Amino acid sequence: METTLINQKYVTFSVQNILILVMMLFFGFTSLRFGMYGLGELILLYFCIVQLAGQQTIQVSLKNHVFSVFWIFYLSFVTFGYVVNTLLSISPQYVSFDYKAYVVLLFLCFTFEQVFKRSDFVNLYSLLRFIYFWGLFIVGTLYFVYLLGIRSLLGFSLTYAGSNIFSPFANDYHQFAYFVAPLPFIGLYIITKEKSLLNKMIAFFGILLSINIGLATTSSTLVSAWGVATMCFCVLKASEFLRKQKSSFSINIALGCFLLFFLIIGYGKVILFVQNFFHGDTNGENRLIIWGNAIKAWLHSPIFGLGPGSYSGTFVFGGFEAHNTFLQILTQAGILGGILYILLVSKLLKTTRFNTYILCAVITLLMYGFGINDLRRTVLWFYYILFYFLTLKSKGEM
Repeated sequence: METTLINQKYVTFSVQNILILVMMLFFGFTSLRFGMYGLGELILLYFCIVQLAGQQTIQVSLKNHVFSVFWIFYLSFVTFGYVVNTLLSISPQYVSFDYKAYVVLLFLCFTFEQVFKRSDFVNLYSLLRFIYFWGLFIVGTLYFVYLLGIRSLLGFSLTYAGSNIFSPFANDYHQFAYFVAPLPFIGLYIITKEKSLLNKMIAFFGILLSINIGLATTSSTLVSAWGVATMCFCVLKASEFLRKQKSSFSINIALGCFLLFFLIIGYGKVILFVQNFFHGDTNGENRLIIWGNAIKAWLHSPIFGLGPGSYSGTFVFGGFEAHNTFLQILTQAGILGGILYILLVSKLLKTTRFNTYILCAVITLLMYGFGINDLRRTVLWFYYILFYFLTLKSKGEM
């Protein structure tokens, strides 16, 4: 039974919540960084130092540190792949950038696994609603400025590469879009949990705002991810309703027929999503070529991979990433890395399956990674950790 919030007080304007929100936003505000690092990374360093300084002993367990364990093994696998690539002179790469990014992600995962394992459900839910309400307030304000026709603020661009694509302070609109991606399902979850009608209404308008902001990024990958997650949400909710109607066979049949009808009608939508995914942006039409070349590159070292780097493109070893997280993992860490990633995703889905809203938020993020490489998306990994522990705490398992 999920933990209820009756008679519980939310922790809203705590220093920790404010710092975490600023950290998440600045992870995506890539044009505000100095080189690879910015305010988001500095706040992460602060949290990391606080956690390490406050621990006399650190006990690492698979349940409490599943994401840290993933990165420890992944770094080991890509290092072995790098050795194989170097010894065989397959396609030597510049690996410093990826190594630095992966080490930062390891510290991020370890730090917030330490923080969240000691938090209770109310505190984690308070953090989630703070990120939702105040994150949308800040991003929504920037979006309003963008709608007024203002394309820069304090000398920093609100658009991508001078185009009409909304990408506030971000050199890559995907960096920013990842913050918005799970918000519609988080908003639905908040509506079900809040007791105040005003909060429910604000959460509802937040859903509409987040969708409009996401569409303003023109990311066909995000739209496709939302489409798949929405269909999963409808199926899961319909199945949930059917399970509750055990006593009425006729209602089950009627709802089953309705669900079948919905799936048949939705077939056209699925085709549209697929078309948008491959033709909705400048990278789309090249995805099949890039994926095919990523597979060809992977076959040069299928077990151990080729180490950190970019091995795909319009030709094999063309210097581009695979535009698909799983294929990127295969090229870098081989079958071993692929199995490791599948185990991590399975653990995350298994844990969050008890909460349809959070599960669909996770599905959105996973599907987003189907069209681009999201291994280095820091906000993505933070979401994963928060969703994982929020669901565990809601079930009272920790």
